[in-house]
Amino acid sequence: MPPAGGTSNGRPDPDVERRQRIVAAMVELVVEQGYGQTTVKQLLERAEVRRSALRRLFGGKRACFLAVYEEMSERFSARVFSAFEREEEWRDGLRAAAYAAARWVAEHPHEARYATIEMMAAGEFAVERREATVSRFVDLIDAGRELAEEPESVSRAMAEGAVGGILGMLTRNMRREAQARPEEFVPQLMFVAVRPYLGIEAAREELGIPPPPEPDPEPLAERG
Repeated sequence: MPPAGGTSNGRPDPDVERRQRIVAAMVELVVEQGYGQTTVKQLLERAEVRRSALRRLFGGKRACFLAVYEEMSERFSARVFSAFEREEEWRDGLRAAAYAAARWVAEHPHEARYATIEMMAAGEFAVERREATVSRFVDLIDAGRELAEEPESVSRAMAEGAVGGILGMLTRNMRREAQARPEEFVPQLMFVAVRPYLGIEAAREELGIPPPPEPDPEPLAERG
């Protein structure tokens, strides 16, 4: 069996490099001008590949756009859920996850824009994929219902509204010329997320809790 990214004779697999160039070109073009304005011709020229390579590796422009989104989403989700699972309590895990998400956005501004603003603007074909991703984060917040004094009095819509507010704040910030650091939003977002389940006092405490230490840098192979 050949090594990952290589061939049986030990040489790099040309298709691995071609795929990487196509992914990079798709992100660059979509962030620069949007999915609708990005043509296959531009994608091939930017990636320096033939049309046959795009068909073989992705199938086409739309499939490529969605595949790139899925890969970004998996890397982002892995970082966020890993941070959540390291904590024993829901509230601590949610805070850790929120800071992990904020730091990922700060480290990957183009990918963050691609996965939010450009994904929303791409069209109906992208809606289902995006909603599936968003649903996982709704589940994360909605788990707080188990801690509420009267769980039946809090609906899933509360978590959906919180996630919608987070995405709205994130996209508004990305559209600004002078952007705030995503970490700055975390205390306010935790206030909104915690209050329905743990009450106003716990929510207020979130406004004064400092950020956790920066984690060790991720391996270069995992960077998007």
